[in-house]
Amino acid sequence: MKRLQIKCLSWGSISKVTMGNPNAGFTEGNIQTAKKIVAPDGSAFNYVSGQCQRHGLRERFAEIGEALSTPVDGEVETTLGDPLNYIDDDLFGYMIAVTGDNRKRTSPVRIAPLVSLFPYRGDRDLLTKTRKASDKGGNMVETEVYSAYLRGGGLIELDRVGKFDPSEIKETTLEIQKEERLRRLNLFLDSMMTLWTGGKQTNILSDISPKFITFAFQTVKLPFLLESVSCDTKGKIMAETLIDSITNYSSIIDRVIIGTTKVLDASALDGGVPETVEVLPMTDAFSRVKEILSTI
Repeated sequence: MKRLQIKCLSWGSISKVTMGNPNAGFTEGNIQTAKKIVAPDGSAFNYVSGQCQRHGLRERFAEIGEALSTPVDGEVETTLGDPLNYIDDDLFGYMIAVTGDNRKRTSPVRIAPLVSLFPYRGDRDLLTKTRKASDKGGNMVETEVYSAYLRGGGLIELDRVGKFDPSEIKETTLEIQKEERLRRLNLFLDSMMTLWTGGKQTNILSDISPKFITFAFQTVKLPFLLESVSCDTKGKIMAETLIDSITNYSSIIDRVIIGTTKVLDASALDGGVPETVEVLPMTDAFSRVKEILSTI
């Protein structure tokens, strides 16, 4: 009965941005930079922060009609801290630090930044505030843009969603109904599959939803898939690296679900995957994950 010991769902994914700057960095002069990190060899890699993705997920929740924990005005902005009634307080946590009410819930949903697999090449888009001003040579602004395959991922502590420690809430109820817990998890998965967010979406619309994803139901909370999914410059999935990781961590894996699209070439997986792995079209993969969650 290994299934009863499942503690988390982790995933690693790849998104494709043909041209965009969905998560801007600092403004330098009249240049809107894109967020970047510098690797040990000096190369710069673009990324979309976990905070930006969480913001997008909250927007998806709201679009579906889900009530969200409203930010409370104060010296420190926080939410209502009510995970019994609000999905975002349950999944994303909070910290209440006021006189007579100090509570903190660490997020059971952990989100990794989406980081480009290849270095930034210094591309910029030239914009003008108005055509008339452009004709006169004024009001020109620059925006860093990039074309990238972005690798990301995350982990959900399944044994904490919908379950609370007395130090986290005011109420005496420490657990929500299983049906509501499953509804929240399904809503999160729906939002993750259709995620798009960030700045510059009016003129540089970009899609950061996963085009390839690997889910793992695990008995140990370890985000090993974050470094296990990758592709080459032509978008061909590096199957050998992924299968090697799945094999190495097989002792903590209950099963693996892989979702694919034609945007990325996953044909290398046709050569054979371990028997605990199911390879499905993207929509079917998310549905399969929901199906398994309903049995846990």
